[in-house]
Amino acid sequence: MAIASEHEYMCPHCGHINSISQHALRNKYTEQYANCDKCKTGLELVPADGINEQINLVVSELPQESLQR
Repeated sequence: MAIASEHEYMCPHCGHINSISQHALRNKYTEQYANCDKCKTGLELVPADGINEQINLVVSELPQESLQR
């Protein structure tokens, strides 16, 4: 099975499909931050171990107060 160089995830705010590089996911269980390409909502991404050596990507919106810091 080939390993993808990009992983896709859905923005929880607008539903747009974004992507993140395989290299960016190397630090599992560590929060990473991105903005949705479409709506620019701040997102927190946490890569985690999944079934069959796959990666689960937990995506959530950042609270507005953390964006203002």
